[in-house]
Amino acid sequence: MSEPTRMVRRLAVYSFAVLALFVANIAVAAPKRPNILLVMVDDMGYSDLGCYGGEVRTPTLDALAAGGARLARFYNCAQCCPSRASLMSGLYPHQAGVGDMNEQGAANDLWRRIGSAAYLGFKKEGVVTLPEALREAGYQTFMSGKWHLGQDETYWPGRRGFEKQFALIGGACEQFTGYRSWQKKGPITKFVLNGKKLDELPSDFYTTDTFTDYAIRFIEESSAGRPWFGYLAYTAPHWPLQAHKSDVAKYANTFREGPAAIRRRRFERLQKLGLIPASAQLPPLDPTITEEAKTANSDRDELWMRNYAAMIDRVDQNLARIVELLRRRGQFDDTLILFLSDNGSDEVRGPMWGQVSNTPFRKFKVWVHDGGIASPFIAHWPAGIPSSQRGKIVTGPAHIMDVFPSCLEAAAAAQPTTFAGHAVQPLEGTSLLPALRGERATLPMDRNLFWERMGNEAVRQGDWKLVRGYGPARENGGIATDGPRTGDWELYDTAADPGETRDLAADLPERVKVMQTLHEDWARRVGVVDREIIVKKSADRDSTND
Repeated sequence: MSEPTRMVRRLAVYSFAVLALFVANIAVAAPKRPNILLVMVDDMGYSDLGCYGGEVRTPTLDALAAGGARLARFYNCAQCCPSRASLMSGLYPHQAGVGDMNEQGAANDLWRRIGSAAYLGFKKEGVVTLPEALREAGYQTFMSGKWHLGQDETYWPGRRGFEKQFALIGGACEQFTGYRSWQKKGPITKFVLNGKKLDELPSDFYTTDTFTDYAIRFIEESSAGRPWFGYLAYTAPHWPLQAHKSDVAKYANTFREGPAAIRRRRFERLQKLGLIPASAQLPPLDPTITEEAKTANSDRDELWMRNYAAMIDRVDQNLARIVELLRRRGQFDDTLILFLSDNGSDEVRGPMWGQVSNTPFRKFKVWVHDGGIASPFIAHWPAGIPSSQRGKIVTGPAHIMDVFPSCLEAAAAAQPTTFAGHAVQPLEGTSLLPALRGERATLPMDRNLFWERMGNEAVRQGDWKLVRGYGPARENGGIATDGPRTGDWELYDTAADPGETRDLAADLPERVKVMQTLHEDWARRVGVVDREIIVKKSADRDSTND
């Protein structure tokens, strides 16, 4: 063999080795596409979990937080349907057609007469759902739990990207029977298994347990050759507050000190955890809440608080079942688990216990003060979140619409620009992964976030938040949703005052004006209809029906 020929061969071998090393480095740098498990609870407050300062026993979630990352300020859309629409679309709820709690779509007389597409039900055209986008990218998809995005069959989860589903189509049911929660008797409310309406439920039915049973079944049925996306949407701890007696018994003495003492202790824990600053102030109850409302039904409300805690405890027990399954299948490290709540706690257990759950914030579900819109958020993914980030608290504001692009980035997927023959609205959210991985110190502060929920409105610009209720709270802290608007704009520096205790609107009128204009522009862009118009048309409808 001639020397030139030997040199050519050596060069070829060397080139191949360099190429092989390059490919190997790419393989190391680009992690395996993870399975994604998205877990949502219903009506749970910010500080109910152990890792967020609460007394409820949540060792599974606490361990996920210790091995992953927590967000200090994660926001939802204040109520069930709007939050779910934003989660599934990556948009503001009005852009997805769910500006209000309309499960009937265009069949709803009030919203049909108002005529805005922002209120006519979860859009089928121009919106691609998270499971649809991931399915396009090769993911297997399933859901188990509460859907609440449309009663008609054309809206069911099987029509919106989920290959397998065990779904409660509406918003709530009796926990042990599946009966419609407002009837407390049969028949069962609408449940769907893989596109078919069910006439009966398992004999040992309990919402949290059964939803987990089906999630486990779907994981076990998944192909090992492709990643999967699972959405596990618990109804717990949403009313009715019904739990296993053995779980309730754990909390026999937990809340005996009363809500004021427990709220103060939670607040101090949150400060020690670094979830709120040492300078923060514990907000007082709304001045419209009467002394009678504070003390009424105190024994009953404490019992309901024990049931509420037991429902969260049962969620944690069931998540332990899933973690065990993932470990057994060798999938735990390669699964991105995300946990959140759809809104803040309500005042069903009375304003005192509801305020405990929402510590350190003001107000309740449906309000857009932080008590209504702030949720715990836990992300766990050993293969994707570096060990240096584990147990960290990530600061800066995030929004529920950010979950969609975060999942896409983890899956190395892109949102389709067209779907089912229609152009798709671009995502409003931004991926949380760079901050979760420690690639940036905080979440982006240079974007504005907006809310509108039954006339309650807010805009957050950096650490500044402008917010107003439609009217004053009712005597038990509930929202006012009728009559003319009477609520004034309030301005807060949330970095120093996360509890929204010091209104700076009178001191900074120019900032109020600028932020009010931002909200007005956003409202026009996404199709918000002024609440006073809705109130008037609703009153007209009621008078006609009379």
